Amino acid sequence: MAGITFFDSKECEWADMTVIFAGAPLTKIKGLKYKTAKEKTPIYAAGNNPISIQGGNRSNDGQIKVLKGALDDMNLAAIAAGGADILDMQFDIIVTYKGEGTRPLQVDTLKGVEITNFEKGWDQGAKNMDITLPIVFLKLITL
Repeated sequence: MAGITFFDSKECEWADMTVIFAGAPLTKIKGLKYKTAKEKTPIYAAGNNPISIQGGNRSNDGQIKVLKGALDDMNLAAIAAGGADILDMQFDIIVTYKGEGTRPLQVDTLKGVEITNFEKGWDQGAKNMDITLPIVFLKLITL
């Protein structure tokens, strides 16, 4: 039919994503969230409606959910690099979303990532330990 554009609407799946953490594939990952925000403030003058919006600082944060074995590996790498644990490291995270159909390859790079804290804990009947690592980072680059 003329005038109708068809497109591939297949969304990216978890299996389409790979995460490179400090130069090595992170295979014991169970979740990843990251965001970039920018301060925005309405500017008021004459009248009671804002006349513009003023931008301010940017911030970047998120979290990585991993299995306990991944945290153990990260802590060993930090100790080998001269730190006390993962809290003493700064690294990049590269997230690759595989292209499929008409969806292009996308790569997000989180520059200068640092983990702010970690907590270990167990529940009765647990088969494994999931650990959520809050992160902050300097910049998000999307290609």
